[in-house]
Amino acid sequence: MKKITNSMLVSFVFLSAIAVVAYLADLAHLDEFWWAFGIATALIVVGILLLFIKKPQIKPLVIAINAISMGFYLRSWYINRGFDNSLLLMLGVVALAVLYMVVFVLPLLIPFVNRHYGWYLLIFVILSLGGYVCLLIFTKTTWVSTLGYFGIIQLAFIMGLSFDTTDNDEQISSYLISSYSVLVCGVVILLLVLSADDCECDLSCDGCGSSKEFSSPIRNKKDDKI
Repeated sequence: MKKITNSMLVSFVFLSAIAVVAYLADLAHLDEFWWAFGIATALIVVGILLLFIKKPQIKPLVIAINAISMGFYLRSWYINRGFDNSLLLMLGVVALAVLYMVVFVLPLLIPFVNRHYGWYLLIFVILSLGGYVCLLIFTKTTWVSTLGYFGIIQLAFIMGLSFDTTDNDEQISSYLISSYSVLVCGVVILLLVLSADDCECDLSCDGCGSSKEFSSPIRNKKDDKI
């Protein structure tokens, strides 16, 4: 359960940082889409370059940079759509995203669900996408697209939670991989802006690659003995 708690905490801090950066960018009167989008992309590149420095503190630093980058991506989206969401509203969406992970974890306490983790994960992702599409159809508010982007990121953290990690370094690496879901958000924003689509947004889930097999984050003591 410690792994789950840590992942929830990290994702909460990551998403909260995004909301704060987007809010501060608004206060700084950053009102040009391409400036905000360009800053976000430049930060991503800086983070990738920093990874060539093989030091323990680099990975957490790059995770922080990715959060800042997504803050500017989110600001660019708001500029394009003419949104003016408050910090309180964005933090409310952060809370919903964290609740999303809680909803994912709770059924794993049922032994049957935990034993069939792969199927459960697939069904959860499908239901999540279906639920969000329904939300887009029936809800016309400025926070729905923000929830979509935060949902992409939180789903990436859930996927990272699904991989076996044996030490803190591997766990931080999973957070790092999950944090790069901001690139998916950036691409989605760019495609929507370039296509000049009139719909609120059309978001897809993120997939994070790994050489490890999926396994439930809730370990069965009997399985550990085997």
